[in-house]
Amino acid sequence: MFRFFMLLFLVISSMHVVAQEEASLVTPIKEDTAVYTWVAQMPVFDKCDPMDENAYSCSLKELTMYLFSNIRYPQEEMARNEGGIAQVGIVINKKGLIKEAKIEVSSGFKALDQEALRVIQAMPEWKPGIENGQAVNVAMSIPVNFKPEAYRRE
Repeated sequence: MFRFFMLLFLVISSMHVVAQEEASLVTPIKEDTAVYTWVAQMPVFDKCDPMDENAYSCSLKELTMYLFSNIRYPQEEMARNEGGIAQVGIVINKKGLIKEAKIEVSSGFKALDQEALRVIQAMPEWKPGIENGQAVNVAMSIPVNFKPEAYRRE
């Protein structure tokens, strides 16, 4: 009889533990707002395959083509032959959208910095970064190079 009650006790107590574990699996988790600087799978430009070993070089190529095709070089700066590199810090969110964009290092010219921000904020979606099988927010820095001679259309 004692064995029966011990067995019953163990079965009942183990059912309680299992019920608690199952309940914790469905407990909502707060949205993760962490921003990573390096993850197992970095974000890639939308046209690139993140599983391809050339994903990084594909992203650089596509990003360069996007920037060159979409930058509207400010006319006054072009006329004065002003150029420089604006370093733009961005956060690509879990959906692949640009969440934040700010000038980290100025080109030295306000109009060029503003154009760098405009073109970066208008970028198409990226494929988000992945860490532990989950899409995460990833901070990146993108240099936007303004060379007047590259944009002259003569």
